[in-house]
Formats: sequence, structure tokens, C-alpha cells
Amino acid sequence: MDWIAAKDRWLSSLLLSMEDVVEGHMTDMLSFGGPISHYYRKYEQQQRMGISGMLTDVMQQLFSEEKEYAEYLYALSVESYIWGETWAKGDISKEVLLQTLYNLRQLIFERVRHSCTDAEIRDALLSRLHEILNIRYYHAMRGYLACKDQMISHLNRQKIGIIEQMAAGMAHEIRNPLTAVNGFLQLMRKTIEHDGRSRGWEMFEQYIQICQHEMQSLNNLVTSFLILARKNETGNSQNEIVELRPLMEHVHELAKHYVMEKDVRLSFAYEEPHVQVWAIPSYVEQICLNLIKNAMDAVAHNGCVTIYTETSPLQSFVSMTIEDNGYGISEQRQKHLFEPFYITKEKGTGIGLSVCKKLIEEMGGKINIQSTVGVGTKVEILFAVPPAKEF
Repeated sequence: MDWIAAKDRWLSSLLLSMEDVVEGHMTDMLSFGGPISHYYRKYEQQQRMGISGMLTDVMQQLFSEEKEYAEYLYALSVESYIWGETWAKGDISKEVLLQTLYNLRQLIFERVRHSCTDAEIRDALLSRLHEILNIRYYHAMRGYLACKDQMISHLNRQKIGIIEQMAAGMAHEIRNPLTAVNGFLQLMRKTIEHDGRSRGWEMFEQYIQICQHEMQSLNNLVTSFLILARKNETGNSQNEIVELRPLMEHVHELAKHYVMEKDVRLSFAYEEPHVQVWAIPSYVEQICLNLIKNAMDAVAHNGCVTIYTETSPLQSFVSMTIEDNGYGISEQRQKHLFEPFYITKEKGTGIGLSVCKKLIEEMGGKINIQSTVGVGTKVEILFAVPPAKEF
């Protein structure tokens, strides 16, 4: 086969006919509906340019000399595999990719058959075209599926790692109160055995109180864990209009014992006397108490914790900020703050911030944390404002 002569005779007309292939392909793909047309509408310009470039390259390589053609096929297998990996990392689905390759193949073959009238040249071109498209399809799909398998394996390893971390953290936190309860039960038994019942009963009340406290800690931990698992009993609660100031005054009363324990200055400031938010009262109370306790744990004796509210100019949300002048959190630790069982202090379960974030998001709000080591931490909660009333 004289490929040079064939190239001079047929390449130009085939390149012109490829413009019709691009237009026909775009029309077909945009008419499919579903994820296929959605993808092509999103990346229409990129698809036009990419397919046009690919067709130009294929048409030119059809007329290569034998040695050059063999080298091209080898390079094509490597290039197609890499393209497959690239597509897998993007947002192109397997359905879109398969339909794209199939549709292009059909249109290219049809156009070459109709554009080349010389039977011998046409058969040779179709044979090469079949070989080129097969290699492109096979290795692209190999790269695509191999990359997807790696991604799935990586996600599975991540999930297993998270489960292991949560299981270890949960087991550790459950073991502590259980050990305490078991220890005091043994003390009560030994007291009865050695000192008799009369003296033993006098000490039991104190032991029982400690056991009850530890069991309550266990119950709180399990409740928090169930909230993260979306199986909490309060999952059916709905947002309502909440007067923020009375609720925060109640939180202030509840937090007073934290203040006395550590001798911390706790102050509340309200931008407006009447502030309403769209929230779940019990959630707001739990979130604020948790964050206030965290702030108090972070400051030294005579430290300062301030809670204040602000309303956005557009009235789209209400901001509540809990600020402390404690030791702060490093940038590295800030990246993991909302991960379950990630602990930044000696005492704690590492689950509190995860629960706070989940409850805030369930109410349609957001939480942001800014912290500087040696300066302090600022936690901002954005509550949605109540929806406008319909008349």
C-alpha cells in the first residue's frame, strides 16, 4: 500500500468529514438525557475541542508508514491508559464514558465508509481504524477501571480505619466508668466483709453516688454516639422559633458550677434584647453547654470566657460567638477538631465537637472555629433566622 499517495488523495477530505462527526456526536449525546446529556452540557466546549483533536490525530495516523504506525499503536496504548485514569479521577461516570466511546466509534466508521470511494483504500483504512479504536477503547477502560478499583480500595481502608478508631475510642471511654463502678462495688463488698454491715452502710451512699455519676457519663457517651450514628431519639425534633436570650440565661445558670470549680469569669453580651433564631431549644442548650465547658477547660484560673451575639445586616442569620483567652489550638490540630474521638485535652471523650457540629447542621446552621496558640479560641455558631410568615 502506497500510504503517501493515499494520504495526499484522501486525508484532506477525511479531516473535513470529521467536523460532521463532532457535530453528530454532540447532538446525539445531548439528546440522551440523564447523566449523559448533563455531563455534555457541563463540559460541551471541552468535549468539542478534545474530540476534534483526537479525530485529527487518528485520521493522520491512518496514513502512517508501517514502522511509524506500529510505534504509534504502542504509544497509543500507554496514552489511552493514562487518559482512562484521568477520566476516573474526574466526574465522568462509566455510563457516560461507555456511551461516548461507542457513539464515536459508530460515527467514525460510517463517515470513513461514505467519504472514501476507493474500495482498496477504504478497506485498508477501516482495518487500521478498527485496530486504533480497539486499542484506544481497551486501554482507556483498563486505566479507568484500575483507577476506580484503587479509589474504592482506598475508601474502604479509610472507612475501616475510622471504624477502628471509633471502636477503640468508644471501648476506652466505656471502660473507664465501668472500671470505677466495678471498683466501688468491690469496696462495698469488702467493707461489709471486714467492718460489718453497720459501718458499711454509712459509706455506701457516697460509693453509690460515684457509681451513679459514672453510669450517667456512660449514658451521655452512648447518647452522643447515637447522635453521630443518626439514631438518636431526638432525631424527629423540628426547628421552631426560639427566643435566644432567655435560653442563654438558662444556660448561664447551668454553667455556673463550671465557673466556681475553676474560678473563671463568664460573661454574656447581647446585641439586641430580643433575638429569635430558627432552631431546636434542647440542641442549642446542649451545644452551648458543651462549648462553654470546652472554653473553660482551655483557660487558666482567672481566665475569661465571653459569649456574645450579632445579627447580620441582611438578617439571614444570627451569630453567637464563644470566645476564650486560653492556650489555643495549633493549626495542625484544628484540621481534626470535628473528627470523632480526636482529643485535644487530657480529660474528654473527643466526641463533643463532632456532636455539636452534627446538631448545628441538622438545624440548618454552621460552626466555625478560629484559634491562635497562646492567644485563645473563638467559636462562632451561625443560627438561621425564622422563616418569613406567610399571610
